[in-house]
Amino acid sequence: MKNYEIKLEVTGAMTQVPDSQKLFGALVYLFAETYGDEKATALTKSILNKKTHLALSNVMPEGYLPVPQDYLIDKLSENSNEELDLKKVRSAIKLRSYIKSCKLQSVLDNPEKCENIYPYVKQQNLQQLRASIDSLRYDLPELDTRLYSVPTVDLCEVSQDNDDKGQNRAVKTFCFYLQADDRAFCFDFVNMLQSAAEENPELILGKRASQGLNRFRIKGVTERKLPTLDSDNYLNTGMLLPDHIDFQASSMRLFTSERRPFEMMGGWSEDSPKYYISYLAQGSIIAAPEGAEKAGKSIQSPFNSRSIVFGNAFLYPIILRERQV
Repeated sequence: MKNYEIKLEVTGAMTQVPDSQKLFGALVYLFAETYGDEKATALTKSILNKKTHLALSNVMPEGYLPVPQDYLIDKLSENSNEELDLKKVRSAIKLRSYIKSCKLQSVLDNPEKCENIYPYVKQQNLQQLRASIDSLRYDLPELDTRLYSVPTVDLCEVSQDNDDKGQNRAVKTFCFYLQADDRAFCFDFVNMLQSAAEENPELILGKRASQGLNRFRIKGVTERKLPTLDSDNYLNTGMLLPDHIDFQASSMRLFTSERRPFEMMGGWSEDSPKYYISYLAQGSIIAAPEGAEKAGKSIQSPFNSRSIVFGNAFLYPIILRERQV
């Protein structure tokens, strides 16, 4: 099993941070462009039947991992002492959407120290004002210009020096993690990513791409070694559809999304039945006694027999132990 870090550069604003399922869809589309539709269909079928292991993380700031906020807050409540300002520490944890990977174990061991962890990345939801010039679109000069807002997300890196000054640096360099076995499909998948890093095409990871939003470029592919730990616990970094995990020993945050078929001519189909699916979101702590490779699964799409709902999230190994008081 090999692990890779794929570096991304965002070229404009984002309406949301792309998750592993959206990323998988874009990469399979790129795979089909590279090797053909038939081979792309064979790849998704092999993943569905667990003959090929391929796991992806969400898109994250380069060098950072998601903070397991719910787990840390629960541990604070279980082991609080009178001298600890719980409200202040909880606020500090919620501010930190991502921390450096080298700081993760320290925070897991002592959640109350989270407020002293720098640098960190915080996520802000904003609104971007836009204008629709209908007079040009419809060639009718008398039509008025319409103003509307587009929701965007902004990630800022906060250092200890600039925390009080509000001079935070906008994150422009991102990455995602890929875990793959040594089968031919995964070899081709990694080669495709390496070629994309050389050719530098745009990767569209969301809506409103024609307006310059949610556009990325692949800048590099690097093989990474994960920590070798005697532990069955992992930090979830993607959208996980759980399979072989210990639910009672896990700390889980759910994310539920609505799924509808998409038709190129009419957009999202309003007449088709709606399906809802729940994932274990990033930042969940997963206990997987049978290993990370068996923790997740993918399922058949309810709308297309050639498509799958991807649920193999990249799991980062961690150790959970009693807090050091």
